[in-house]
Amino acid sequence: MGRYKAFIYILIFLFSTQFIQSQNTDIIKEDSLSNLLMNANAYEKQVDILTQIVKLTRKYDYKKSIIYSNQGQELANNNDDIIQFALFQLESGITNYFLGNYDATLKLYFSALAAFEKEKHFIGSLRTLNNIGAVYDRIENFHKAINYYQLCIQLFNETPEEIKTEYYKYLSQIYNNLASAYEKLGEDKRAIEYYEKALKAAEAGYFPDITSSIYNNLGKIEVQNGNFGLGKEYLDKAIEIRKEKSLTEGLVKSYYFLSDYYNHINLLDSAEWAAKQSLELAKQRGLLESQQVAHMFLYQIYEDKGLLAKALEEHKLYKTLSDSLLNEKKMNQLAQMQISFELEKIEEQAILEKAELKSQYTIMIVALSAILIVSLLGTITYRNQKKRVDLENKNLELEIDTKNRELTTNVMYLVQKNELINNVAKSLLNLKKNLKQENQRSIQEVIYNLNAESDNEIWNEFEYRFQMVHTDFYKKLRYRHSDITPSEERLAALLRLNLSSKEISTITHQTVRSVEVARGRLRKKLNLTGTDINLVSYLSDL
Repeated sequence: MGRYKAFIYILIFLFSTQFIQSQNTDIIKEDSLSNLLMNANAYEKQVDILTQIVKLTRKYDYKKSIIYSNQGQELANNNDDIIQFALFQLESGITNYFLGNYDATLKLYFSALAAFEKEKHFIGSLRTLNNIGAVYDRIENFHKAINYYQLCIQLFNETPEEIKTEYYKYLSQIYNNLASAYEKLGEDKRAIEYYEKALKAAEAGYFPDITSSIYNNLGKIEVQNGNFGLGKEYLDKAIEIRKEKSLTEGLVKSYYFLSDYYNHINLLDSAEWAAKQSLELAKQRGLLESQQVAHMFLYQIYEDKGLLAKALEEHKLYKTLSDSLLNEKKMNQLAQMQISFELEKIEEQAILEKAELKSQYTIMIVALSAILIVSLLGTITYRNQKKRVDLENKNLELEIDTKNRELTTNVMYLVQKNELINNVAKSLLNLKKNLKQENQRSIQEVIYNLNAESDNEIWNEFEYRFQMVHTDFYKKLRYRHSDITPSEERLAALLRLNLSSKEISTITHQTVRSVEVARGRLRKKLNLTGTDINLVSYLSDL
């Protein structure tokens, strides 16, 4: 028994080595596609690369394939591409199907189907309905599988003719799947009917791989029903096509069904030859399950021939392969469970990250809203304050303007009053000449008192009212020109009111010439000599 196991292990090793080499090539290709994806800017290019990676990684790493499918769904969702989102769901469903996660597969398929039907996407709907049927076929709910295959055919028949011609390959596959489901239910007549329809569709589109598969299925079912001549005819056609197109895996099956045919008509040598052909090709391709079937056929053939030692040898090889495949199946199941567990963890992490991101967005939105509200309130407050300040400034300007007018009026009144006193004083002076000497002294005292009283009254009144309007004038003037004299300050104040030299001379009891000279001295004191600056303008800015 040990040598048989050793032989099988050698076969498994050779197959594993070939698989690893192929896998390494695929991983290199994956790295290349990943680099292209990182540098791709156009959405269509990103979708195309992701689709390639999803299908590539499905050969050797289901977890990666699903992760890339999820990445594709996120990309499509961000670009509001309903169809592409559904196509990535379809790809993810296919990977879950190979994992054996049929519940997850159906959930993805039905979600994709809803999108395809809503958007009237023919090929998407057709592929998804067929895949749903395949899931129910796999879990041996053949009636449901048939129902979805029939929906596929109905959809195809309702499609415009110009679209149909492009997709006859799908129609032949659907008919083939439908026939297989009927065959599993034992309804051979219905199965043959749909195999023939599948064959017609496949030959119309010239799809040799599907055509040979249908011939093989027809040959198998006809042999089982005792129609050996027709069955042999179908099997020969399948072998012919598969040899021509180098379809080795299909050829392996054709040979062991041919062996079964020869066994049925008791041509055991031919049956042995066909089984050995199947076994040899299966070994070349590392197809362990096909090798197992071939060994089973050989075991039965040798037993029928009475070659019990050879029959025992083939049975031991069959049993060793069965044990290896069972262990491999268990390992695959464990791997699938591990992948499912890891994917659940990734999904949980993604959910947590999305929740955290949503929370951050919520906080950011609340903060921005608060800032916006505060800014809005600040703007409203600022505008209200500005309006109030503008109103206050306007009122203040109006008040200053009023006081300025009052001050100017008052000064003019004082000027007129002083002119009157001056005229009275002149009249008294003229009268004084005609009076006696003792009376002249009295008149002179009156004139003096009038002038003195006039000066005090004018300046006291003037400075009181002037400082009410121009509160900081004297302060600023003294700050800039600390050496200015009181008489110069008074002259500056009078000029600040834009009084003429004549008006100033009346108030100060000076001649106009004296006022002009005083103005020149003040200009020099204020360092304005030799400049184009107007004296009154300079004083108005204080």
